[in-house]
Amino acid sequence: MRKLIFLSLITLTGLFLFSCEKTTNSADELELDAVVEEQAAVGWEVNSIVSSSGEVEELTQNSEYLEDKGISDMSSVSLLKKQALHLTSEVKTQLPVKMSLNKTAGDSLIFFEEIFIGGKGIRKALYYDSETGIARYYEVVFQFPEWRNLRYDSSEVTVNVGSDLDNEADDYLVSFYQLQNFKDTFFIQKIESQLEVTDYDGIEITGVVATSDADYRQNYFLSHRKQSVELNPDKSGTLSDEFDYRDGKSSSRSVTFYADRTGTFSKTLRNGTTISGTFDCVEYPDDLEGSYSETIDFPTGRYLDKITNSVIISLTYPDSIFNGDFSKIIYFSSGRVDSAGAIIQIQEVGGVKTTTLSLTKANGAHGSFVIIEEESMSTLTGNWTTWNGYYIEISAEYYFDGSGHIHYEVYTSYDSFENGGSPIIIVDYYFSSDQTGNGTITYQGNTYKITFDDYGQASVSKDGKSKNINLFR
Repeated sequence: MRKLIFLSLITLTGLFLFSCEKTTNSADELELDAVVEEQAAVGWEVNSIVSSSGEVEELTQNSEYLEDKGISDMSSVSLLKKQALHLTSEVKTQLPVKMSLNKTAGDSLIFFEEIFIGGKGIRKALYYDSETGIARYYEVVFQFPEWRNLRYDSSEVTVNVGSDLDNEADDYLVSFYQLQNFKDTFFIQKIESQLEVTDYDGIEITGVVATSDADYRQNYFLSHRKQSVELNPDKSGTLSDEFDYRDGKSSSRSVTFYADRTGTFSKTLRNGTTISGTFDCVEYPDDLEGSYSETIDFPTGRYLDKITNSVIISLTYPDSIFNGDFSKIIYFSSGRVDSAGAIIQIQEVGGVKTTTLSLTKANGAHGSFVIIEEESMSTLTGNWTTWNGYYIEISAEYYFDGSGHIHYEVYTSYDSFENGGSPIIIVDYYFSSDQTGNGTITYQGNTYKITFDDYGQASVSKDGKSKNINLFR
């Protein structure tokens, strides 16, 4: 629901606020026209719209954070609950049957089997302690088809089934553990995950602590990732995601939400940029109003010093139209201050979600965008007119693994576009799921290659010469 939207508008309103600083080229540096540098930033900024989108919606909705509609990119931790409950159902199915055939005392092996099916080799075992009422079920896949990247997958679930094995009403999950080892050729080496249930309301899980640790191969840029979730019976909790990289750098993000569905969040990026903010869920309790605020602080020496974003959100029934009144203030390192605002509407009909965004600036720059989100991908179409009259037509496709393709064409004016004139600049960018990518920029018969990292540092090259530019301006 409503992903690819609100951080879309946050970055999009900043997209056309920034002008290009002229730099002096050395003799071996590629010479670029200022208009090329300025328009090169558009594609990267548009992708930032989509790559970070959905977070405002996720935080301002009354979500169940451990279910399907939890926080994006933390789904691996969320899936632990489903896996654990699946194995718990196996315990409930197997234990009464096996116990009817076995008389045990203390902690005993109830059954063990080894099977081969679909190219997999699987071992299963069930233990039960009649004194404590604790059952432990193991499932180990030790052989995989050749095409699979996994080489070992072991899961263990602990369930308190009590002494009355025929009464499932008093059975509850205690903990879950999983270890996955991968082939040496795969970019992930190992994932170790565990979940502990801390609270129940009857048979409903109301408190959980879960973690997932991933180790990556030696030649991969990422060395370790840790995701964690802590949920409390009053619906408060914390979610966090930490990354360690081979170059010694790190990044992280954390969300803390409270029982009244307000909360705070923070991020630290690899380049030292810090992001912090607050949110208020739009659907809780029933006022149909919410908010989101964010401050982005850039490291010393960057063209930008700070950006503040704020969104006032409301829901309109009976059509469930999601409305946003957005404002942005940009603080440049030079001391200059700029700002922008936008009006957003989001509506979902027949499973297709459409977002319209109208953006204006005091200097006369303006534009409009439409984002259509369907099951397999999202598309963006729109246009922008700069303060000095350049007209830009933009289209993009985004897939739910985070990859995408952006195409845009820059005209000298809207009249030139309407009269069938040729664009002065044509740009195509291709983004990977980690937000790095490459592309081409065509200007006055010259085609430049561009590569960029995940936070907007780029290199433009042609004929053996190159120039480094900053795409986040």
